[in-house]
Amino acid sequence: MFGFNTNPSSITFNPTTSKYSVIFSGKTIETTLTDKAAVADEWVREILSIHAGKPMVVGLDIEWRPHPIRSMSNKSATLQLCIDDKCLILQLFYMDEIPESLKSFLADSNFTFVGIEVGDDIAKLKNEYGLDCSRSADIRDLAMQRWPGRFRRPGLKDLAWEVTNLPMKKPKHVSMSNWEARVLSENQIEYACIDAYASYKIGHKLIIEK
Repeated sequence: MFGFNTNPSSITFNPTTSKYSVIFSGKTIETTLTDKAAVADEWVREILSIHAGKPMVVGLDIEWRPHPIRSMSNKSATLQLCIDDKCLILQLFYMDEIPESLKSFLADSNFTFVGIEVGDDIAKLKNEYGLDCSRSADIRDLAMQRWPGRFRRPGLKDLAWEVTNLPMKKPKHVSMSNWEARVLSENQIEYACIDAYASYKIGHKLIIEK
């Protein structure tokens, strides 16, 4: 576990549902970790049953195993998607197949996929897995446009605090860990979930709430 200032985060696994509960800053985020197309399909269907037809933002992030040569990067190992209190962590590296429902979800123009430098993440996903997003927005650019001169080049941790009062930490020993591991640690799952959730919250504040 790792703490987040005075608002510690925690993670528990529910063997009945095979899902994790990540508690962060008072919010419980139901987190699905999978490398199975059927489980990803079920998650997408649940999201569509709740939000279909409504303009929504979705936090998007990817992780990969650090490359020893700084200018190079390994193939994306995980894709994280978060909308409200539902998070999906896909172990792309081990997926049996990528379901059509996920491809359609990413291509649905009702959903705006948000994150810091999200365009780079989307380009990487397209290049490596053929996944494409119809609509996206860089939350750093949005924040700098909203408040000219307030930020220099804020990271996710900075924006989370400044825009939504979420006290994040991004511990290097987790961010630089082996995301290609067959079994991700609870620290990795918690980190991946919170990254996508923070992007969602910031994007929602800047795009939906305005």
